Amino acid sequence: MKYRMLLRTTLGMMAMAAIATSCTFEQDDYFDETAALRVKHTNDNIKKRLVDQSAEGSNGWVMQYFVAGTDDYSFEGFNLFGRFFDDGKVTLAGNHRFLRNGNANKYTESSSTFKMLAEEGPVLSFDTWNDVLTVFEDPVDPTAAPGTISNNGEGMFGDHNLVLTSLKDDELLFLGERHRAEVRFIPCDRAWADYMAAVTENKNHIAPAQMTSYYVTNGVDTMYIVGLNKGVLVYGERVEDPLKKKTLSCVFTPDGFRINHKDSIGKNAFQEFSLTEDKTKLLSEDGQTQVIACWDNYIVAHTAVWKMDPEQFSAEQKTLFGQINEAAKVFNSAWSLESIGIGKSSGSNAINGLVLTFYTNTAKTKTNTAGVALTITRTAYGQARIDYSAESKVDKNMEAIVKKSPEMENLARAFAATLNGTYTMTPDDYFLPTGSLFTAVNGGTTFKLN
Repeated sequence: MKYRMLLRTTLGMMAMAAIATSCTFEQDDYFDETAALRVKHTNDNIKKRLVDQSAEGSNGWVMQYFVAGTDDYSFEGFNLFGRFFDDGKVTLAGNHRFLRNGNANKYTESSSTFKMLAEEGPVLSFDTWNDVLTVFEDPVDPTAAPGTISNNGEGMFGDHNLVLTSLKDDELLFLGERHRAEVRFIPCDRAWADYMAAVTENKNHIAPAQMTSYYVTNGVDTMYIVGLNKGVLVYGERVEDPLKKKTLSCVFTPDGFRINHKDSIGKNAFQEFSLTEDKTKLLSEDGQTQVIACWDNYIVAHTAVWKMDPEQFSAEQKTLFGQINEAAKVFNSAWSLESIGIGKSSGSNAINGLVLTFYTNTAKTKTNTAGVALTITRTAYGQARIDYSAESKVDKNMEAIVKKSPEMENLARAFAATLNGTYTMTPDDYFLPTGSLFTAVNGGTTFKLN
């Protein structure tokens, strides 16, 4: 009890200090009143703002809600939505994964009550059970079997009493009274369903499951993020087994994401990132820190076969394509060369490198691949080198074809040799490429992958 009272007093002092510096309401007359009256007037103003933004014709509030979590498990941030009414009722909504009674990940609304508490500082209290919110502090452990009570009795370390720390025109900032996770209220600028759809679309774009790592840079220092698509980021100085790392939670917005508290790289602080107009990266509030998907690593390391665009072939490559096609017919009169690409060949003894894909003329369906090894190395951001040598291995499929069509291997090697060089890469999407232009800067031949 002593600890809780001390915490309330500390948070209350923080709240009043923050309000004194950031509140937009006219409070000059309040300072002749007692502290209790000042808190009451502030509470009245907060309630009025909550209710006014919930009036007909407005869209209520987005509540960017974080829980404190524990050392054993951390959680992402959650977009909740609220409409507040003058009679003390509130409607909350969400579609998060911890909704119960079969509603997980489904849009759900729940009504309950709220009040403004006049403690040492302004406190917004959701004082009755709400299916959307209260689950975050229910002692039932959401990571265990249904009905299991967590050992610490604290559940996810969420809060229903929120202490005001900052009051601005465009946001209200709170801290959970017990566990001190940040909760941010911002006016919702569209219908809730539309906001949720925009968040989902943005998350799927900037944080697809296949994109596993990101650069974070201020132009001088560089760190890395993994786990963005899960909303729980591991932030460190390298992707693999970082020596220094920390965990950050984030909530997605319609055009980026926001982490649970301010952090920094070098001298630059950041908390929220937004997608740039050209959709190449995300920028922090002051524009000094960038988050860039490691799309170049994805292109270089991805083993699926990327087909080369024949429209980009050089004259030599077009000739070799035709000759390889004829050599395929020598092996099997029903075969034709469908495409030449870069990736991992199929079958036994598969190799990474140049991949020839064949189909049967009768069915026009893929029938086999054959490959010649290439080494593709990322040499700098957005830059790669392709190396081929006469000693490069071929896969078993190529060896089988060569027994009937001896020219096939030499022709494939000749084509591979045209790619020897250094390239700048320009992806078709900077967060999950499905193709890229390789522009030769030292040797090689410019080509395009799809």
